[in-house]
Amino acid sequence: MKINKSISSVIPTFNRELYLKNAINSCLNQTVKHEIIVCNHGGTDGTDEMVKQFNEKIKYIKKDLDYGPHHCWLEGILEAKGEYINLLFDDDWIEPSYIEECMKYFRDPQVGFVFTPAKVFDEKEKKVVNIIHDHFLPSDGIYKMSKYELNFLSNLISPTAFIMRKKDIIDALFNGKLPLAKYTYKGVGPDRFMILLCLLRYSKFGFIKDPLVVFRSHINSITVDSRSNENKKELIKKAYAEVDKYYYSLKYGKFFSFLQSNYILNIRKVLSLPFLIRKLWFKIQFLNRK
Repeated sequence: MKINKSISSVIPTFNRELYLKNAINSCLNQTVKHEIIVCNHGGTDGTDEMVKQFNEKIKYIKKDLDYGPHHCWLEGILEAKGEYINLLFDDDWIEPSYIEECMKYFRDPQVGFVFTPAKVFDEKEKKVVNIIHDHFLPSDGIYKMSKYELNFLSNLISPTAFIMRKKDIIDALFNGKLPLAKYTYKGVGPDRFMILLCLLRYSKFGFIKDPLVVFRSHINSITVDSRSNENKKELIKKAYAEVDKYYYSLKYGKFFSFLQSNYILNIRKVLSLPFLIRKLWFKIQFLNRK
């Protein structure tokens, strides 16, 4: 099978050896052969040995220190050669046709990202217990960003469930957090900003109705962990609120700058109006005398 060089899968990992193997295999089993990068910052479990079984099938990056989720994501993405990125968390996995189906929509250059609903797999019960975002849209297709802005602001789409351009993810992650951000929690914040940044840059997005992504729900997952701890839940809430605030500042900041520049221009015109009227009046008087 020929390698598709336009797409790369990046799997950031930290002490999840048992789950990581499944995530890697789900990328290897894609109908599109592509680059796969695993980035491990500070992990101390058996991941180093486990990944050796994949030999040349993946690229493995290891740092002895943990610099935080954002930097782990960013290093893997900067290393990727593909124009488009599938950012897969180490405890999740993707269905075999996920990448192939998503990539079809990028034939339209105004499509900023493509996403699908996600199955929620309960690790304790060993079965799918829920499907999220399946009611987001009625069918497969390309939709206008502006029409669904509020949907994206009121729903969190995990990076595992969408594919977008490398350059947009880098711009969303480069600082490690949003400018002037006060609240962070295990990667929360910039993960949301990836989508919102695309709302500012592109006019369309793609949607696939069939859930081609699987989220694993387990005791150590960020979502489950936060549900049992009110302080962590509050941190996540505040982090996302900051993202929304920053998004609106970018969106309407340009608008108000436009208004301001045009307001000044119009003020100048208004101030010069009496002079123009007087000039016109004198001209009329001069013509009447003739």
